[in-house]
Amino acid sequence: MPHKEEAYTEFTPELYPPFPSDVPTVSLETITLSKLFNGDDVEQDRVFEACVGRGFFYLELDGCTTGDTIRRGAEQIALAGERVFQMPLAEKMDYKMAKSLFGYKWAGSTVTDEAGTRDTAEFFNVGKNDMIVPNDRMSRPWPPAILDAKPLFADYIKSAHSVGMMIMTILAKRLGIDPSELMNRHRIEEPSGDHVRITRGPPRETDEMPEVQTPSHTDFGTITILMNWLGGLQVWSESARKARLSNGQPDVPGEWLWVKPKRGCAIINLGDAAVRFTNGVLCSGRHRVIPSPGSQGRYPRYSIVYFVRPEDKCVMKTIKGKGIPDEAKEDEDEGLTAHEWIFRQSAALGNRFDN
Repeated sequence: MPHKEEAYTEFTPELYPPFPSDVPTVSLETITLSKLFNGDDVEQDRVFEACVGRGFFYLELDGCTTGDTIRRGAEQIALAGERVFQMPLAEKMDYKMAKSLFGYKWAGSTVTDEAGTRDTAEFFNVGKNDMIVPNDRMSRPWPPAILDAKPLFADYIKSAHSVGMMIMTILAKRLGIDPSELMNRHRIEEPSGDHVRITRGPPRETDEMPEVQTPSHTDFGTITILMNWLGGLQVWSESARKARLSNGQPDVPGEWLWVKPKRGCAIINLGDAAVRFTNGVLCSGRHRVIPSPGSQGRYPRYSIVYFVRPEDKCVMKTIKGKGIPDEAKEDEDEGLTAHEWIFRQSAALGNRFDN
């Protein structure tokens, strides 16, 4: 059952304390978006190396219009999300995820470990396809706070999607793939699981090892663009090629490392679709979310994520290219569409799609 309503603290990033210096953090490359737009070959090579390595990197947004739209838009979307989360629980449940990837997920609806521990985060998935079309073409109802901000969502989605497509083009060229092979699987106007996720994690309740807000997983889509202001994201110290999910935890030795939020930067990571399309050449980084460390943990943690995922009708099979191995692998998902495949992946993580 969903948790009862909580008292909410304002989303106020200007008041947040600094990220602590005494916790183990991961070292990630910082890629500059404006250099990518300008065709900087060295910067594009760095993108490719990050994506075949850990599958995570920082993206510096300053210096170009697209980056400014993402950076400023994320804060405005978080404020819209705050208004959604302040709704009474019964009203939020009117918009719950029901046979859909979109809508409200209440805190406690996902199991995080073998003991049956429930997650503590709530989120609201705002579907791409409803935000970029007129209201009379939307597929489902949305809360007033979302509809009031619809032009903001549309601008944000178009900018974030364009960044995802540019990264795909860079990866395709370095893999010997015609970029259209990836681009035509991720057209913005086509129905897909793409969405903006607004997440709220509650403040830390105790000083002991905090509860898990989002359990260990790899993302289902192709490219994920994350904006956050407080710590909480952690990545496994070993590559996800080794650290496969085993009873909710990675199955090789390692440790969880914090990803320090970096002012003016998005955090980019690849998802399982990118791995599937390239037969394992690219890496989908394993991660989880827990309450923020140190004094940051006194605040609710908001994050804004845009997921670039394959079109619903796309068949999830390996793309041919000189940089992609063609050896066959055992595959129980052979022939599934992206719509079927993502639902299966999401259900395996513990997400529920009740009527």
